[in-house]
Amino acid sequence: MHVLQWIATKAENAEEAVRNVEQHLESQMSGNDAPSTWYDWFVVGGGRWNTEEGDDFSEAYKSGKTNMIVSSENIEEFEATVSRAIDNRLAEFNDYRTRWEKSNVNINAKFDSYDGIMQYDFDLFSLKKMIDMLQGEWDYNAYFWDMDNWSTNPEHMTKDRLNVGGVWYLVPVDFHF
Repeated sequence: MHVLQWIATKAENAEEAVRNVEQHLESQMSGNDAPSTWYDWFVVGGGRWNTEEGDDFSEAYKSGKTNMIVSSENIEEFEATVSRAIDNRLAEFNDYRTRWEKSNVNINAKFDSYDGIMQYDFDLFSLKKMIDMLQGEWDYNAYFWDMDNWSTNPEHMTKDRLNVGGVWYLVPVDFHF
């Protein structure tokens, strides 16, 4: 599956922003003496979401092609993109909540039956995903990641942008998981 995430980073220019995001994401993947992560490959620049109607789909994956958003160039689009990412996250949360409510799982019975051995059922999956989101876990449901502050919360980026200054970039990344 694929998901579009907006990765926020502060940089001197667009090339540095793309390089920072790419290096950060590669460092998170297993095989680099780092723990594995929720994605198995990615395309910085937006990948499949980096095309216009009628474009050749292969154009989206060409190196250097990106539809990033720069805070100093269009703050309205920048803030609207972050807001849409949060709205998408909330929609995912509400979907998990609906599934959890419909599941009628007796959580206390699950706790009582736990014998120290992992269970291979998905009864608690929607509950787990809601907890992950409440705790700010960065995964395929986040839609936004402030890589400079290691947070799914845009508040840190916004405070820095308003109080410290500098240019922030929202770099679109097509993640496969």
